[in-house]
Amino acid sequence: MQLVRRWLAAALASRRLRRAAGALGCVAAVLLGHGLLWIAVSPEVTLGGRQLAVVQVRHLSLPAPGPALASALPDPQPTHAVSSTPAAHAAMPVPRPRAERSRQPPRVVEVAEAANADSLADGGNAQPTSAAMPRVAGPPVETYPTRIPSSTQLNFTLQRGAATGEATLHWQVDDVGGYVLQLQATLPQGRAVEQRSQGGFDEAGLAPLRLADRRRGRDVRAANFQREQRKISFSGPRSEWPLQAGAQDRLSWLVQLVAIAAATPAAMHEGAALSMWVVGTRGALSVWRFEVRGRQPLAAPNGDASAWWLVREPEHPYDLRVEVWLDPARGHWPLRLRQTQVPGGEPLEWTLRGEPQPALGG
Repeated sequence: MQLVRRWLAAALASRRLRRAAGALGCVAAVLLGHGLLWIAVSPEVTLGGRQLAVVQVRHLSLPAPGPALASALPDPQPTHAVSSTPAAHAAMPVPRPRAERSRQPPRVVEVAEAANADSLADGGNAQPTSAAMPRVAGPPVETYPTRIPSSTQLNFTLQRGAATGEATLHWQVDDVGGYVLQLQATLPQGRAVEQRSQGGFDEAGLAPLRLADRRRGRDVRAANFQREQRKISFSGPRSEWPLQAGAQDRLSWLVQLVAIAAATPAAMHEGAALSMWVVGTRGALSVWRFEVRGRQPLAAPNGDASAWWLVREPEHPYDLRVEVWLDPARGHWPLRLRQTQVPGGEPLEWTLRGEPQPALGG
């Protein structure tokens, strides 16, 4: 009986050992499977204090490059083994996913130059943005007969809203076929403006050589009419325009308009239009088209007058609307001017103060 009991106890112990061994085997199999799975999906494995990179290698078969392709390929470079120690791996930059990379917005080049109605020479339109000479689009502008006025000085009262200022326009013709046109003004806001246009004459009328914005008698910005090279360049913007026949600057356009009106009275009738290229010192070039809106009665320095009303409408936002009243009884010199920046600008009014006077010096 004692032997039976010992045999039963031994059998029970053996059975328990087999169950425990089976359970341990299952646990070991599960752990081994998880370890292998982790190794398969993990990009890096640390083993023995060293960091290893798991790399999948795929073999591709490529055709041998032809002569053209071979000449375009770089020379083969030697391949060096790179240690994957933690320090070396930390020094290598880790590229961010494409979606996370910052993208710089494209550079926007502004080609619109805001107009400024403070003077006859300020303001602008589209301008070139590179040193290469652009092509001037559009049909050619007609040229007109002109009669150059004699040397004259005009004095104006300036007004914008309730504020006032004054301006003097000095037109001087010399004995060798040249001219100097100067504007000196104190604007209603108190700012001083000084501009100077100089040049000569050709079959189209005034032929400017240089327009300069000045400060204390010195040029600070200029447009240069290089007539031998048939181009217009600038002291500020690194750009050039082709020189068009009859092109004027932002100061000489007024005298050119006077010269056209004096030479072709038949062109001054309601519904007519006069056009010319006009350039500023900041690189702006555009066609100014003046429409004749008819004659209007105006108060003149020594009585009433009847003047031709010409209007230049703006071509784009922040351009100038220019109105000028030319008096045939005063050599077609303006009795009045009005400049308005569109949209939102308050007009700057120019009113002739006193009769035009002969200019005695340059």
